Amino acid sequence: MRLDRLNGGAPFLNSHSSYRLESILGVVEDGSIRVEGGKGYARIRLSERDDVEPIWRDIKAGIIRNVSVGYRVHRFERVAKADRTDGGQRALYRAVDWEPLEISAVAIGADPGAGTRSEAGQQDARRNSCTLVTRAGHAAPAVITSMKGQVMSDETTAAGENEIRTAEAPTPAPAPSQAAPAAPDAEAIRTEERNRVSTIMTLCTRHNLGAEFQNELIARGVSVSAAREAVLDKLHENDTAGRTIEPAPAQARGNGDTAYRDAVTEALMHRASPGAGQVSSGAREFRGMSLMEMARHSIERSGTRTGGMSKMELAGAALGQRAGVGYHTTSDFPSILANVANRTLRDSYASTPRTFGAWARRATITDFKPVQRTQLGGAPDLQKVLESGEFQYGTIGEGKEVYALASYGRIIAITRQALINDDLDAFTRIPAAFGASAADLESDIVYSILMQNPVMGDGTALFHGDHGNLGTASVVSEAALAAAYRAFGQQKGIEDRLISILPRFILVPPGSRSVEAREQITSTTPSSTADVNTFSGRLEVIEEPRLIPATGQDPWFLAADPARIDTVEYAYLDGQEGVFTETRMGFEVDGIEIKARHDFAAKAIDWRGLYRNPGAAAV
Repeated sequence: MRLDRLNGGAPFLNSHSSYRLESILGVVEDGSIRVEGGKGYARIRLSERDDVEPIWRDIKAGIIRNVSVGYRVHRFERVAKADRTDGGQRALYRAVDWEPLEISAVAIGADPGAGTRSEAGQQDARRNSCTLVTRAGHAAPAVITSMKGQVMSDETTAAGENEIRTAEAPTPAPAPSQAAPAAPDAEAIRTEERNRVSTIMTLCTRHNLGAEFQNELIARGVSVSAAREAVLDKLHENDTAGRTIEPAPAQARGNGDTAYRDAVTEALMHRASPGAGQVSSGAREFRGMSLMEMARHSIERSGTRTGGMSKMELAGAALGQRAGVGYHTTSDFPSILANVANRTLRDSYASTPRTFGAWARRATITDFKPVQRTQLGGAPDLQKVLESGEFQYGTIGEGKEVYALASYGRIIAITRQALINDDLDAFTRIPAAFGASAADLESDIVYSILMQNPVMGDGTALFHGDHGNLGTASVVSEAALAAAYRAFGQQKGIEDRLISILPRFILVPPGSRSVEAREQITSTTPSSTADVNTFSGRLEVIEEPRLIPATGQDPWFLAADPARIDTVEYAYLDGQEGVFTETRMGFEVDGIEIKARHDFAAKAIDWRGLYRNPGAAAV
């Protein structure tokens, strides 16, 4: 036990709070630490601050009784190996080199034997050692703390100023000597630690045990000898010699076998998209089967004979329905078909392009209640402070936009007829269409905000002259872009101060607007100053068909970087980003029903980062 810190004036804290000076209630008197009969003693002098007075009175009155020691462990020693059999004990480690850092008054201590007693020395029967606490001008009660030998589980942290969490040692630790041991030489400790770490790294690298296992040994502070034992245990654990390992074939026995379902699913996915890549060895035996052949295989694997079943009965049995007199199965086939449909749907959803991700900001919402998004203004202007003058407080203005998630969904029905007809498209193309539809829904919602020009929280439309973000109808030209840049430069924050925002994206529908935009930002080699593209390389073109209006000229938009200022925010439900699917046996239909649900919302948060030009006919 290294006592230099305690003997040198360690703090007496309020509940181990080491981050605020106000938490220091007092100090350990220099050189007052002593160890007698397995008990540690320290003399504490409390602060005379007014805010410590109530705590002092509670200590004196016996209200605050418990104390605890904050510590750091420098080295552990394993005293018991883990019993790796089922239900066996975990490995136990004893801290053989540790350092108390502070003593704290606490509400509930880890050691029930640490507490307070009166000046007269009348000690509670449950307590077994003491730390004396004094305060100038007051009688001195005492605080008790125990420093017993302990055995620490492998869950205990090896470093940090945390409250001790211990279990009693299987045998009592020998009582420490009364004199505090001399602190080890600092350089010797560093050298020993470097050698320990180097040896453990060499052992783990030599036996290819991985960085995670290596770092665990180093972090726990185990000795080299204990590390060698741990390495041997790990090698034995990983050794497969003498064990019989049976590879799990695709036709593995037992209902609900994951390997079987995955293999058949892979074979169906490969049949639907032969160019997607090679199939695994487990799926190869199924890739030439029809849906009915796979269904028969699944039924017979579950223990039901299919001899004499008609196609309709076979399809019903494969889908887990009563297939006729005497037939009722629990095959894996419904799960396999659901896997194919779900994977196809989600793959299609993920691969469908969405252009708004570049210029809009993504968010996650935890529930369906309305959420408020705050428009924060800029920081207040800094004011000159005269000599001996006072700093003045400033405020940040704010505005609010409110929106909530909405749920969208449909049910896909796959019938027995599709199975009998070997209609694989019913299990792949239809779910793929639903996946693409979910992705398109997101784009529809986001771009409808730009096209419908909704009213903002201040009662004014998103694009409006009062917001300074609506231009005069024009083609995408140098003059029109210059006017738009000027409008961005004149935007003011909530506190009516100019903000520094410039556009980064130009959003255009396909056609002439797209051509005009690319002509303005494309880098060229001009023959004269008149041929210079002023806005070359300054904007990114985003071409989106949803910006084509039902009537009139094609508009175009500018958007700032969403990392600089809020524009449009789109959100998913926490934990269910994207399409969520559920499967059940059909009731209204004779087959499988797959429900696709999508929780999504979008809202314009701040008009200052967006600009609209209604567009005009090309001259």
